[in-house]
Amino acid sequence: MTSNNTSPKKESSGEKPWKKVLRWTVQVAVIGAIGFFLVRTVVRNWQEVAEFPWHFNPWLLILSLLVLGGTIFFMIVLWRWLLARLGGKIPLSAAFRIFSISSLGRYLPGKVWQVVGMVYLGRKEGVRAEAGVWAALLAQILAVLSGFLVTFAALLLEQKRMLAPLLDRLGVESISLWWFILPLVVVLVLLHPRILERITNLLLRLLKREPIRFKLSYLGLLGFFLLYALSWLCYGTAFYLFLASVNPLPITDWVVVTGGFAAAYIVGLLAIFVPGGLGVREGLLALFLAGLVGSGVAVALSFGQRLWFTAVELTFVAISVIFLRRKNGKEKK
Repeated sequence: MTSNNTSPKKESSGEKPWKKVLRWTVQVAVIGAIGFFLVRTVVRNWQEVAEFPWHFNPWLLILSLLVLGGTIFFMIVLWRWLLARLGGKIPLSAAFRIFSISSLGRYLPGKVWQVVGMVYLGRKEGVRAEAGVWAALLAQILAVLSGFLVTFAALLLEQKRMLAPLLDRLGVESISLWWFILPLVVVLVLLHPRILERITNLLLRLLKREPIRFKLSYLGLLGFFLLYALSWLCYGTAFYLFLASVNPLPITDWVVVTGGFAAAYIVGLLAIFVPGGLGVREGLLALFLAGLVGSGVAVALSFGQRLWFTAVELTFVAISVIFLRRKNGKEKK
């Protein structure tokens, strides 16, 4: 008589059902509330939207898509360089596939799925999990810190059009310009390898991964930081061209557009309960654009921005999937 050890066991999902329901409820409520107020703004200002002098320029729209695609590709190259410095060398084509496909993880509940996707796909390319997690987190940290610096620089340069509306919403009359030195000092301190190592290990602990030790120099991290800051300027240029494709804007508005886009994207990225920053990015972006085109038009353009950005992301995913199929087909032969 043989014993059979195939009795079913209950799999522990790691999260209780009521917590999942609560998390989904909070996310839907937050996105719904933000969406409601944004749509209401458009409805209340519909006459302003209808009478706005729209001037569609398809060539500028195409150019904005190309610049946005080039910027995302630049981000892929930066992440690949970071990964190589951490001992995970992969071909550029593999980096393209991993980065593009894992970017869809931002639209899933929670804020770790993009990192999980990068690590999972990276392991198929022979990248150690520790190096994959480390590179993904370090890329996110550098992007957020450089984005904050670009935002504060824009607020400093465009106080009347960017800072004043924020202070008005917060009920603050004015603020000393000396306070803008503080973000620069904070960023320079956070970029120190020892401090950045502690921040990264804290995030790794939350992901239940082993801690790591930094081997990058302070100057090396500053170099990557400046390159990520350059990527935000490129994002801002792409968004400026997108706005100019439906309404001509003076070049002096570039600072407001770039700083507003960086701020809105980062706040949406850090919004814990909102997948992909849905609604959060649009709301903050509309606040900054209101001074340029009016409240109703600003909300409409912020919605258009989401479609514009997602279209390029999905194009990258489609290219990645096609390339993967061709590669697998060649390997089978």
